Amino acid sequence: MNKIQLITISILATITLQATTISGTAYATLEKDSKKEALSDLSNQISVTVKSDFKTITKSLGKAYEKSNEKLVQLSSNLPILGADFQNLVGERLVKTTATISSEISLEVYITELKRLKKNISHGMLEFENSKNDAIKYRILNQLLNDIENFNKHKIVALILKGENLPTLDTTKSEIESKLLNYIQKAPSIKIASEILSKDIDVKDIYISAIKPSGSNEVTQFAKILKDNLATKLNTTKYSSDAKYFLKGEYEILKNSIFVTLKLGDQNNNLLKTSTVTLSPNGYKDTKYKPSIKTFDKAINSEFVKSGNLNVKIGFKGYDRTNGIDLTSQDTVDIVVKTNKPMCYFLLGHTLHKDTKFSYVLPIGSDNSPFINKITGEDVNRNITIIDEVPISEPFGSENLQIFASTFKKDGGCPLTPPHCKENEDGYCVVGGTPSFVVTKTRGLNIKKKKVKIEQSEASISWTSFKIQ
Repeated sequence: MNKIQLITISILATITLQATTISGTAYATLEKDSKKEALSDLSNQISVTVKSDFKTITKSLGKAYEKSNEKLVQLSSNLPILGADFQNLVGERLVKTTATISSEISLEVYITELKRLKKNISHGMLEFENSKNDAIKYRILNQLLNDIENFNKHKIVALILKGENLPTLDTTKSEIESKLLNYIQKAPSIKIASEILSKDIDVKDIYISAIKPSGSNEVTQFAKILKDNLATKLNTTKYSSDAKYFLKGEYEILKNSIFVTLKLGDQNNNLLKTSTVTLSPNGYKDTKYKPSIKTFDKAINSEFVKSGNLNVKIGFKGYDRTNGIDLTSQDTVDIVVKTNKPMCYFLLGHTLHKDTKFSYVLPIGSDNSPFINKITGEDVNRNITIIDEVPISEPFGSENLQIFASTFKKDGGCPLTPPHCKENEDGYCVVGGTPSFVVTKTRGLNIKKKKVKIEQSEASISWTSFKIQ
């Protein structure tokens, strides 16, 4: 064997060793449900990777995202899955499915899609400049918004798969939104705005996520009313787990209007359609539309804790595909947790109501700790209900539930240290300080405890509750 052949083999071996692979695993009684859950888990693993590596991703996406971690968090939710490989293992009671994307197989698929989207965007910009018809210009700009968001979402995954010299865009989402404002007639009411947004959406089994203020997970009164109006015009499902399509959006508060963007996606997180509308001040003057917890949102989305390969997910059964959930006083929820490794964990709750803001540790403990529990054995890679039938009750408003998790020490002990808390008259074990401060303090406690072979991860879910009149 000559020297050139040896060098070639060495290079190929290095590439193989450095290949990036991301997997999601799930168990279910039926193969189709197991595959669906594995895809959801894979999407979650990608999102976790994004949150734990803000600097690399934001730098690669450009200045628009460097300025705001919150924008990146919203962009990185429900990222598209292309070129996934599925492996099934049929057991006596359950089917185990592993969904995998890798730099060796999937990266080229993402690069091809990026090139296609860039070509579409360039063509759309040219068509926009040449058109003299305002209605056509409006349609083109909405399609451009859709394509640009799709481009950025695909680029995030390509970056995680270690893609290099990826295509770039000459225009941004913000630039297109600015142009759109010149071609949109302002809707005089939320009802009419919902009619405009739902026009031409004829698919069935849609789950409508909360339509959140830009940069926030809070569900405002305005967002709740808009979502409820949309639900009367579309074929919807109550739970995201039953949906074939997903409608989610955000709104920006401008000087004399509110600009709403709505996005329709499928089960593989492909963005299918984008709709926009602006509302005149009279359309929302009597509703609460400004988020009140932006400081907390910034804290919860910054300095995400992630070390090693441990991944954890927390959600509500049936609702756990999305964040920023709205619930009513008639609802109850089951809290579910999923982990890819045996782990111990504790839960930190944050009550963010207008007049009542505090953090507390939940008494979920077993063995020697009142606050720490664990997931081991066959419960790994499954959605495990840890608290069931939690009623939605007063006080109503914004809340967040955060999970901190760790693998075990060599002796089987848990290295986590929950923050010190003191029980109040309502039975909550309250942590001192504002919720924003508590988030930072708790992360600091556990980062300092990190040791060799100890892996840590965190996740959270946000929701807002409303009283049915």
